[in-house]
Amino acid sequence: MIDGDQHQLFTSKAFKNDQEYLSLIKRLERIRKASSNVKYAYTNITKNGKVYFIANGSPQGDNDKDGRPDEAPQLMDPYPDAGLALRDALRLQKPTVDKEPYTDAWGTFYSAYAPFKDSSGKFVGTLGMDLELVTLKERLVPIGVAAQRAALTSDILAILFGAAVWFFRSRNRILEEQRGLAVDQTNKVELERTQERCSSAIQLEAIAIEIEHQASSLQLQTIENKTKNYASALIRYARARQGISSSSCENFDPAMLIKSALPPHISIKVSSDLPQLIWGDSNELDLIIKSLCYSNSTSTILASLEGVTLTLINEKLNNIDLAVSIRYCDSMISQGSRAVLITDRDHPEHVFDENSLQFATCVEQVRALGGNLTHEQINENVEVVSLILPFEKFKEI
Repeated sequence: MIDGDQHQLFTSKAFKNDQEYLSLIKRLERIRKASSNVKYAYTNITKNGKVYFIANGSPQGDNDKDGRPDEAPQLMDPYPDAGLALRDALRLQKPTVDKEPYTDAWGTFYSAYAPFKDSSGKFVGTLGMDLELVTLKERLVPIGVAAQRAALTSDILAILFGAAVWFFRSRNRILEEQRGLAVDQTNKVELERTQERCSSAIQLEAIAIEIEHQASSLQLQTIENKTKNYASALIRYARARQGISSSSCENFDPAMLIKSALPPHISIKVSSDLPQLIWGDSNELDLIIKSLCYSNSTSTILASLEGVTLTLINEKLNNIDLAVSIRYCDSMISQGSRAVLITDRDHPEHVFDENSLQFATCVEQVRALGGNLTHEQINENVEVVSLILPFEKFKEI
């Protein structure tokens, strides 16, 4: 309601009878009357470091006790005892309010001040409003009653909330105890299964060793070789299932190892960020790759093998994970067999199938090294077997 451009024109007492100035006085009165318990509404400016009144049309009290209303501060009257809040509002050009009641020649008030600007956004002055303290206590009574009610309500809510917290904590403690028992039971069952799996693998290894020994005494060379190969594969499987892995480690080039293990016509893609040398068991990786890419009976490359991809994932300070993806174009029967062997650790049929035994041995070797395998069916004829193996970075020897 205050026109900053117009307000800037009132720079001397000569404007006190100007119609635009009188119109501003009337607007200020409408503002004051619309605000309950506001005694005075006025505008101020600063000039040469001093505070001046510009507009003030509020009816005045009789502070000098002469029986007549006092004269309101006039246009460009100085305000030498302006309070800190008003001076801060003029200096900082932002809204302020008295921290404590302020007393001057017109009485004791709580006062608030807001800046206003011209059409270009330039600061012009402040609008001040004084809250009368005569009825302050009366106005504070309902606030005090509301505060007491709020305190009582908050006490009741605090009691209810405390009871709810106690209940839920008690319930949560019971649930935590039950969860702990369930986890312990699950761990116990898993330990028993691991022990049972390891025990059966030990027995299987003993049987395979006996088969291998018996094969050495056979008369027919072809039967001897075939039986010994199967027994050797069974021994490898049984030891991998027990979690036994080679402790031999060296620095080696994983890309070169895989390329040397496969024929030149097999597509091998190597990620550019794969390090040239890593630290680990190169023989284990060589056996795993050959188990996935060669036929156990003929030692020839699988016809369904299409390509191999090597990438680096999960690089850490001293370790990396080597990801090897092998793509096959095979029958649905072979694809289903690989998928079952990866997802079902206790699948019992693979030890009786020579081809499945080779893949199952590879699966157990990967797990013994701390890695894992996944199977993805791309379409009706194409599948991808992916394995992730942990290795350390190159070591100075």
